Amino acid sequence: MPVVTQRPERKAALNIEFLEAMEELAKNEGIERDVLYDAVNQGIKAAYMEEYGETEELSVEIDRNSGDILIKMADKVEEFDLRELGRIATRKAEDTIHQEILRYRRDMIFERYQTRVGEIINGSVHRFEGGSVWINLGQAEALLPEKERIPGERYQVGATLRAYLFNVEKTGGDPRLMVSRAHPGFVESLLAIEVPELDRGLLKIEAIAREPGVRTKVAIRSLSPDIDPVGTCVGPGGTRIKGIVRELHGEKVDVVRWSEDLNQLIENSLAPSTVIRINLNKEEQYAQVVVRDDELSLAIGKGGQNVRLTAKLTGFQIDVTSPKELEAAEAEAEEETAEATVSEETSTEEAVAAAAVVAEAETEQVEDEDTSDEATAEAAEDAEDSEQADDTSEEEPVVDTENSTPAAEDEAPEDSSEDDSSEEAEDDEEETSSDDEEE
Repeated sequence: MPVVTQRPERKAALNIEFLEAMEELAKNEGIERDVLYDAVNQGIKAAYMEEYGETEELSVEIDRNSGDILIKMADKVEEFDLRELGRIATRKAEDTIHQEILRYRRDMIFERYQTRVGEIINGSVHRFEGGSVWINLGQAEALLPEKERIPGERYQVGATLRAYLFNVEKTGGDPRLMVSRAHPGFVESLLAIEVPELDRGLLKIEAIAREPGVRTKVAIRSLSPDIDPVGTCVGPGGTRIKGIVRELHGEKVDVVRWSEDLNQLIENSLAPSTVIRINLNKEEQYAQVVVRDDELSLAIGKGGQNVRLTAKLTGFQIDVTSPKELEAAEAEAEEETAEATVSEETSTEEAVAAAAVVAEAETEQVEDEDTSDEATAEAAEDAEDSEQADDTSEEEPVVDTENSTPAAEDEAPEDSSEDDSSEEAEDDEEETSSDDEEE
């Protein structure tokens, strides 16, 4: 059995004041005593090794009655006084204890709130970060992002706030708790609080569609033939539903009776407007709903919100119309069809005329080409005749006098003129010679 030895230079370590401080720390941190003592043991062990070096099989034990600290090693057990630690070892102990407490605290927060996802939690507005709001939950903080706020809501620091916890995730620091007031689950959880029949399993929420700050539609099924789902949720004089509307700052909540028949569910969702008929196309998930002419705007809702929420609730695309609109649409379709027919006929006539013009142009072009070919051929023939004539003139033989009489007659005047000119020359020569003789 190990022998406990006491060093004369050391004093008895921890006293009752230390134990009281440990109890107070556990209370403030919200952790169990056993967890806190384990953290202190780890801190003392780290400090001892920092002060005296690495030691094998080292363990620490704190007497919870006297506050004494026992250091157990392989071959001995000794009392230990924290006041003998140096500054560095003391800091080491403090850091280790703080880290162990912080790690345990983070794990504890994560496990505690992980099981509460899908519930409403209460807190107070702590601070603002841009459009986001940090909510103080006591031992933790939750973040309400700007996009998860109800449009138009204003908060004040310190004000109590309820929100829907939809996600818990681990980070490098404290777990991040994400809450929302715009989530459909927030309205569902509020209904569960206000309507105990939901919690007892007599009613069931089958579907919910929400536009935060404007309107919410909740489809509820009754699991008991004796319970009316709409009247039960609304409450006597609307007391139950009014409490939910008040928490949502005026957002309207419509309770819709659930039905397996899609036509009936659409009709229930569009109430109080009167539905004349529904043309349903399940393959394309499309429904055309015909309502009375004077209730068309009521069925559509402000800005189309009633139709949009019905579409979300049923999963079908909803088109709400009236008999007058259908007649107008049919007349317009007939007119468009007639215009299309006339346009098609006109296009056909224009196409025929254009084809005729093209054919005529092609015929004229062919005739022009034929005429041009004929002219070219004639010119070629003329050129050939001219060449033959030239060749004939160059090689023309001596013609007999009898055969060339007309030509001789034609050349006679030229010969007479030549004779006249010769006679005149002879006269001149005679005159010149006579003059010479006179001299």
